[in-house]
Amino acid sequence: SSLSFRTCMERMLSVVKRRRLVVNVPFFIARVQASVLQLSAVLGIQPVLTRDQVRLLAHDNVVSEGASGLDALGIDPTGVDAILESYLYAYRRFGQYTALSSAASKVRS
Repeated sequence: SSLSFRTCMERMLSVVKRRRLVVNVPFFIARVQASVLQLSAVLGIQPVLTRDQVRLLAHDNVVSEGASGLDALGIDPTGVDAILESYLYAYRRFGQYTALSSAASKVRS
């Protein structure tokens, strides 16, 4: 099954235990933002959003119906929920020590 970008962001924020406002930005505004932000490259600063990224986000990135799948490559897929936490634990407030910090705060109270 495919996931929307919003769903991916919400899951990621849940795993890293952070609350952020997730808003839909119309592509017209995103293109304007990307054009301005891309100017930072002139100063040697990596832009946080580029016009190419906006173009890619404008279209679904889904394999065509009838195309060979992972099984044709001998790959056994793993579900997102099974690995997401292990991929993102470093982005929690205390990284891999989040569980220890949480447990320590319970002992103190």
